[in-house]
Amino acid sequence: MAVAQERPAGTPDLKRDQRDREQRETMLRTMEGFAVGRLDEKRIEAAVNLIKDDFRQLQIIRNEIARHLLADKPLDFKFVSDKAGEINKRTERLKKHLMPPSREDAGKKQQKPIEFDDDQMKDVLVRLCLLIDSFVDNPVLYTPGRVDVEQSTKAGSDLLALVELSSNIRRSAEKLGKTN
Repeated sequence: MAVAQERPAGTPDLKRDQRDREQRETMLRTMEGFAVGRLDEKRIEAAVNLIKDDFRQLQIIRNEIARHLLADKPLDFKFVSDKAGEINKRTERLKKHLMPPSREDAGKKQQKPIEFDDDQMKDVLVRLCLLIDSFVDNPVLYTPGRVDVEQSTKAGSDLLALVELSSNIRRSAEKLGKTN
């Protein structure tokens, strides 16, 4: 039978200290994993809430523009610029969340901005409203897990068109607001 050697008082037990340290490190790593998991869940929840808010606000802005057009008054270019800028901000954010960048996007050149004059502005705003309707009413956005390539492609092209059209409208309205 082996006899355990006794250590003099005050001498550290290196094996026990090593084992304790490893247990603490394992516990910390486990806790970090839980924290990261909760952090990811919070980020996902925040992104989903932001996307929902952007959809809702796009529809609200669309209705404000439609009411402005139906009032049959001269266009308020400051109003048009502000609303188009808000649409652009929200569609850019939706694009970031819903359409991850592809390698093709990196190589594409930006299209030359289109300028609209006073006579074209009402028609372009109607086109913007119809494009918002087409995008937010796309069935693929309301049925998660459903794969419909045609509808997904349409939603993506509508979103990209909204980004570009709202940017061109904002720029044109700012310019027209300064000249009038």
